[in-house]
Parts: sequence; C-alpha cells; structure tokens
Amino acid sequence: MQTKKLFTTLLLSIVTGTVFAAHHEEIPATNIWLAQNIEFKDGQQLNFRQGLAEFMSSEMGKAMPGQVFYNWIVADGDAPATHGLVFLFPSMSAWTGWNIEFWTAAAKGNNPAAKWAMTYGASVESASTATAKIMRAWGPLTTSGPSEWIPFYTDNLASFTEEFAKFMETPGGKSFKGSVLIHQCIACGDSSYNAGFSVNHESAESFDKWYSSGVNSPDFTSWVSKANESAEFPGASLMATLDSYPAQ
Repeated sequence: MQTKKLFTTLLLSIVTGTVFAAHHEEIPATNIWLAQNIEFKDGQQLNFRQGLAEFMSSEMGKAMPGQVFYNWIVADGDAPATHGLVFLFPSMSAWTGWNIEFWTAAAKGNNPAAKWAMTYGASVESASTATAKIMRAWGPLTTSGPSEWIPFYTDNLASFTEEFAKFMETPGGKSFKGSVLIHQCIACGDSSYNAGFSVNHESAESFDKWYSSGVNSPDFTSWVSKANESAEFPGASLMATLDSYPAQ
C-alpha cells in the first residue's frame, strides 16, 4: 500500500508538468521520476511546505535540472502517508549530478541546501522512495483537471501498451479529453504491480463526461475486456498537486 500511494504521487505530477514540452513526442526516453511518499510529524506540514518553497527560490534550487512537485493524496485507501514529494529529471545522469551537488553543499552547512535538509529531517516522520519512467503517452501533458493513478501487473508490457494504443485510435479513445500515460516501474519494492496508467483529465467537466458516457462506450468496454485477460488491476487513486516548481 505504501508503494502504491508513492507511485500515485509520482504520476500525478504530470498534470501541470512543464519540464517537458506539452506534447509527448518531446519527452526524452531517458526520463527518470523519483517520488517520496511522506508521513509527517505532528503539525509539521506547513514548515515542510514553506521550507521547500524557500529552497526552490534560492539560486541552488533554481539551478536544479528538473522539476519538483508537492502533492496531496486525496484518496488512496488506508495508507498513512498524506503527501508526496516528486522529482522529475531528464536522465539518471542529471539526477546523479544534482544529488552530489546538493549533498556536498548541505555537508558544508550555512547555505540553502543545509537549511532545507534540516527542515526536511525535522518535519518528516517516515518516507519511502521509488522510481519509474514514461513508456508511452497520449495527449497534451498540461491538463489541469482531476488525475487518477491506475496500477497494474502484466507479464508483457510491450504487448499491453500496443493494445492500448489501438484503443486510443478508436472513436472512443479519441473522445477522451486529457492525457494518458503508461509508466514502467524501475524500482518499486515489494508490490503487486509493475506498471501503471496516469490518467489526467482536461477539467472537472471532462471527468464527469468520461465517467457518465466514455467508460460505457463499445470501444472502451472492448479494450477493458482484453486488458483484464493480460493484466491485473489492484485499484485506483486520486491526487492533487499543491505546489510545482518547473525547471528554470
């Protein structure tokens, strides 16, 4: 459950993403996503949020080669974490270089990195980290409506993805307003899934329309029938982005 919620946090960040251009063709194949599922110490949510904002406004924060999202977990069962911190980088090499730079500065003290590291340690009760990457995407990545995370397990992600791509070419698939992305888990720990959809609705109105008519379309129900034969779906979650910090 912890890992599931963590990936929910990770994938919702696409909703207001600006580190990659609005069209999925421009997402680098080397993209890497690191997400932390956070449970706070009592009363420390505000200190954490303010500390993050202060660090990201510093010269070092602005120099980060990716972007950061601070998210609220709206609905995801009974897992204890309530928020998530997401880092999005164009590559693992970019993340590695940034990680070395940050912790080298933090160790010296008396700078924004050191202050943020202290704030983080004083605010967080527990956190876990996972990584994933985008395998394929449809639609603009700048939608702003509700977002869903739908994890699944499949023995053949390539074949599963191709079948979904066929659905997206049907009238039912083309009627969806928003973006859909398929992600592959890189390191997700002890989990019941190895991939997932992030479904980002264009607006609250398009969310309502999809669930009142789109999910009942012949094209979608036909795809669902095939998908259930090749994958297992443990559930779905809902997320909301509170703060985002695009790459400068």
